[in-house]
Amino acid sequence: MAADTRDSTSSNHSPVPNGKTYDAFNVPATLENKESLPVANTNTYTGKYTEPGIVDALKTIKLQDFKEVHKKPCTREGFLAGIGAAFATGGVRAILGAPIFTACSWAVGAFAFGSFAMHEYCQGNRRREKEGIQKVNAALLEKKVREEMKREEIRKARRKAKEEAQK
Repeated sequence: MAADTRDSTSSNHSPVPNGKTYDAFNVPATLENKESLPVANTNTYTGKYTEPGIVDALKTIKLQDFKEVHKKPCTREGFLAGIGAAFATGGVRAILGAPIFTACSWAVGAFAFGSFAMHEYCQGNRRREKEGIQKVNAALLEKKVREEMKREEIRKARRKAKEEAQK
């Protein structure tokens, strides 16, 4: 099978009319050739579609993702709030006489809830801040356009006055 791809007699002609073989693979997606487009998770050997699973999802996670988690927006604030909530809730439960395992369970739950709540609160603040910045930018642009129109009217009035003065 590999021998026919290396056969020198078949290299005389190109399967593509203009002679560039990469054009054969650069076919735009149309309704006629939609069946020829590759589908995600299709085995190229058997041509069968496989549903992505947990293992496929885990393969996408890299160690670098965990090393840089603190660089994501609002993550630091969320973790700090979760740690504080866990310490406070677990500590209070332990001081009030709950068994250690129960106090730790409450602490874990408080960490998860506190982290999630603070992260969402921070994301909401960021979203509102972004919308505010967009409104300010739109207002500044509108103001700039109005000032430019005003300047243009003043220029036209000056030109008209100058033309009348010359007559």
